Amino acid sequence: MDKQLSTHRGGHLEALLNGCPDAILAIDAAGIIKFANKEACRLTERNMNELIGESILIVYENLEAAREANRRIYEGGGTLHNYESKLRTKSGKLIPVRMSASHLKDSTGKYIGGVGYFAPYRPWSKAETEVKARLDELEVRMSKYKDVAAPVFELYTGLSFMVVVGHVDVSRFEDITKNLLNFVEATPSTRVVLIDVTEAVVDVEVANQLTKTARTICLLGARFVIAGMQLSLARAVEPLMADIGCIKAFSSRQPALREALDIIGLKICDKA
Repeated sequence: MDKQLSTHRGGHLEALLNGCPDAILAIDAAGIIKFANKEACRLTERNMNELIGESILIVYENLEAAREANRRIYEGGGTLHNYESKLRTKSGKLIPVRMSASHLKDSTGKYIGGVGYFAPYRPWSKAETEVKARLDELEVRMSKYKDVAAPVFELYTGLSFMVVVGHVDVSRFEDITKNLLNFVEATPSTRVVLIDVTEAVVDVEVANQLTKTARTICLLGARFVIAGMQLSLARAVEPLMADIGCIKAFSSRQPALREALDIIGLKICDKA
């Protein structure tokens, strides 16, 4: 392997390696550079003769950086992917790079060297880092919001009530359904489930999931009442319902609540 790396000149392999947009350096077991492609020469500001035969240390920021990279390779079982480091040029300039590397071994498993790929990149500025941190924070908050934006609770004994707000697509409705069914299973006294989507915008694609949820709740021994049923959703649900009676749907909250209370034997009385 050493001989091939140090003596190969020309041919398809060299053309392939020299055409690679990343810098490539190969070393022997002693850490001496045995191969460098054209991009490695350009990136390090050295010609081929200034790289071949030199220690790989000349392209690292310092000895400690080289040791750290080598330690990471060993920790990875002989491979390293997208490790951020700095490459030193002939003029002393430090270039941020992402490095991938691998140990080379002979047929007996003996270490004979390694090969590394170096791709320059522009590190994120402080402002970009702060923006990313803010986005990560918002994603966490949105994830928590998804869980609490459709709270379910027992309004009265036998009546489980869920309020859904905001935009509801198929993915979010799957989460809502899971939360609802878990609650119904954990609340055996539930005789009716009332879902209020009055303040929600529900995609028509949710119709199939809504139908399945209603049937599942009925199989669990409870009735299913929905408040705030929208025309577009109603049209999408209707062809899917073999038994439309398992859903009691209302366009507003008040009549839906009256229906749910009636199922458990309660009613809303006006004050005299």
